[in-house]
Amino acid sequence: MKPISKMDWDIIDARVTKACDRHKFQKRTVGFLAIVIDQIFPGHEDQLQEIITDGPDDKGVDAIHVVEGESSAEVFLFQSKYRESHGTCHKTINDAEVLKIGLFLNELFDKSDSLAGSGNFQLQEAVRRIWELHDKGKICRYKVIFCSNGAGFSTSAQGIAESVKASHSEVAFEFYSGHDVVQAMAIEGRDAEDGQLQVISKEILERSDGDVRGVIASVDAQSFVDLITADDGETIKRHLFDDNLRVFLGAKGGYNQDIISTATSGDSYLFWYLNNGVTITCKSFSYNKGHTNPKLVFKDFQIVNGAQTSHSLVEAARTNPAALSDVVLMVRMYATDRADIAERVAVATNSQARIQSRDLMSNHAALKKLELAFKECGYFFERKKNMHSDKPEEKRIDALKLGQIILSFELREPDKAKTESDSIFDSRFHHIFGSRQSIDELIRLYQIYEIIEELRNKYQAEFATSPETGHEHQYLIYGHWYVLFACKLLHVKSQQAQLPTGDEAHALVEEAIRRVAAACSQQKAVAHYQMFRSPRTKERILGEISAKQSDFFDLLAVS
Repeated sequence: MKPISKMDWDIIDARVTKACDRHKFQKRTVGFLAIVIDQIFPGHEDQLQEIITDGPDDKGVDAIHVVEGESSAEVFLFQSKYRESHGTCHKTINDAEVLKIGLFLNELFDKSDSLAGSGNFQLQEAVRRIWELHDKGKICRYKVIFCSNGAGFSTSAQGIAESVKASHSEVAFEFYSGHDVVQAMAIEGRDAEDGQLQVISKEILERSDGDVRGVIASVDAQSFVDLITADDGETIKRHLFDDNLRVFLGAKGGYNQDIISTATSGDSYLFWYLNNGVTITCKSFSYNKGHTNPKLVFKDFQIVNGAQTSHSLVEAARTNPAALSDVVLMVRMYATDRADIAERVAVATNSQARIQSRDLMSNHAALKKLELAFKECGYFFERKKNMHSDKPEEKRIDALKLGQIILSFELREPDKAKTESDSIFDSRFHHIFGSRQSIDELIRLYQIYEIIEELRNKYQAEFATSPETGHEHQYLIYGHWYVLFACKLLHVKSQQAQLPTGDEAHALVEEAIRRVAAACSQQKAVAHYQMFRSPRTKERILGEISAKQSDFFDLLAVS
């Protein structure tokens, strides 16, 4: 792989510096890892402290993220290598680094005692959760992502990776490069990519309306997999999905077992009838009209709908290379030079699939009003992710983060803020953003959350790779939304008209942490990730704070 340019290295290094400063990371390789995780799983920034395992006794695994579905789960394992000078970007992922991952997987699948006794707190929590998924009978697939601003796998390291995959069919490897990082940072500057698909027989229908042409075709599924994957046939070209409003690769489920099962079953010929297919926008397309089995050739394309279908077909091809021989995929393609039409196609095809995402709600009047109100107070409200990336970090307020804050504090549902954040821009949108708080009160609330986040980052930097320290702040790693909930209860109990600021706000947060610790310390046998996904923990905190105050629930009812 060609090394990144000096300019690209400078861009990445500046972002790494910001990530380290913001999260108090001690190692630049962790800052780089945080950038990659945010690109693959947008909106998961508050989970970084849970996901990142880098540190003593990490077994060569720098981060673990689990995406759990009803009957299956995806486990993403990360290893990060950051080259701290442009002159070292030629270095490859070596044998030892891949071997560490292989040994970790062996221990994980064998339920090794040494892994269970790891001195790394986050690794322990992640391993316990994975084993729990296996005990529940859930099918787990593993994606090992090596990320680096340097070169890819050495030849021998690639061989070791192939050996690991041969031993464990449920494991796949991927390299996320510095080129991928920069490309994700500058979607608007992406290189145009052309492609072609194999049409089945004469199953292609075209129409034209002035400045837009459309075609619907039945295409060979393997030709589509070849279109969207790199030379290894497994790594999906994420940049082809930049205009897709769905979160791609895991954050919304990634694989769909039903799609995979249909594609690999004995009646895979039914795939065309059972799947909605994919939608592609492009600048132009052409094919030999009237010919049997023509090639559909197109320029500067984006896949705007069908990310889950795409991902699942690649997985089906990986697990059973001969599986797609009878699979026919429906493709809708629209060619236009007008960006507004392409955007409307992306929104319409996704909304018809009943996707209520942050992107689809970003222009809602309620969010626009918040943006104006915050601006009057010197803050920049981001209806769209990173829309004010040029403004000071401490003055930016993210819409998703504000929604989670309101859900935890005002609506007193910290468990939902953690496990059902998708509902913020869906079923809970009007309940959350239609609240009647003053903008001044929202700013005070956001400042309290920032205190919690600052303490969380500080504890992460000092203690979080060790098992429970006995320090009350240990509960911040997985339970920061519950600390904010406790702040709400304590504020109600104080009967103060306004939320505190400055030193009083710090005192409120420290008291909330103390109360959460008191409520949770009796559950020492329970993993933290379990504890802070349960509404019972909320009840224990409520009991801890309301004790011996007879009118507390009356106060809570009117707050």
